[in-house]
Amino acid sequence: MKKWVLSRRDSVEMIAKIQSSLGLSLVLPKSAQASCAEPEEGVVFVALDGYEFVQSGEKFFPFLGSQATLALFPSAVVDEGAIKFLINGADVMRPGIRKLDDWGAVGSMVVVKEEKKGRAIAVGPSTVSGAEARGMSKGSCVKNMHHVGDRYWNAHKSV
Repeated sequence: MKKWVLSRRDSVEMIAKIQSSLGLSLVLPKSAQASCAEPEEGVVFVALDGYEFVQSGEKFFPFLGSQATLALFPSAVVDEGAIKFLINGADVMRPGIRKLDDWGAVGSMVVVKEEKKGRAIAVGPSTVSGAEARGMSKGSCVKNMHHVGDRYWNAHKSV
């Protein structure tokens, strides 16, 4: 496994990439430095002042184990029946969603939480807008990009 700390200039570039990729604005001090860990080929964990992201290829997404990072994104709460499908990699379907925040446009990153304790179990880009999801009764709403027990979850154990 490789670990490294980015220089200040490279950290600024990494922060800009993450912000533009995810469409969010991180409030970080000027001295914020990114540290990276690559437990397996093509998977890089980027840590920034309490936030943690996963980089796979050119895509960035929040790591499920980082509560501070997950709080930056809108969420959808699913019922208990959907959990077993989501942790096996299925996309989030509208019938399983109990509550949802307005996540805006298609492609917005959404955190999927279970209903009982509110724990995050999956994260991924929306396949429909938030307003459209409210009006739907069936169909896929969120693509499951990262879920509890997947390769990113297990790779993070070695970091």
